[in-house]
Amino acid sequence: MPAYEYICDKCHQSFSLHISYAQYGHVAAACPHCGSEKVTRRIGKVRVSRSDDSRMQQFTDLADERKMEDIDKNPAEIGRMMRQMSQESGAEMGEEFNEVVDRLEHGQTSADLENDLPDPE
Repeated sequence: MPAYEYICDKCHQSFSLHISYAQYGHVAAACPHCGSEKVTRRIGKVRVSRSDDSRMQQFTDLADERKMEDIDKNPAEIGRMMRQMSQESGAEMGEEFNEVVDRLEHGQTSADLENDLPDPE
């Protein structure tokens, strides 16, 4: 059964309504928080399912040595690629990863990042 997303025009709370396709438009949507029927339907994000091969195909440039020769000269591009690969993998990489990517995207070089690392004891 699909979930329809709404926001209440009175109390501004978001809620979901689980009704069948046949019921949509025939069942009044009411806010479960305040009971108001003055609600606005929210259109959620659309998800597109892709295979792992399809998602990773866009990174074929990483295998082309000619295209990768000068990438170290462009830390923002490295950061962009790292962020995109993280998003495509769906894995949560953690705060340290996000900090490194943010710093790369703002132009810090890998040498700058290495210099900021604490010395191993």
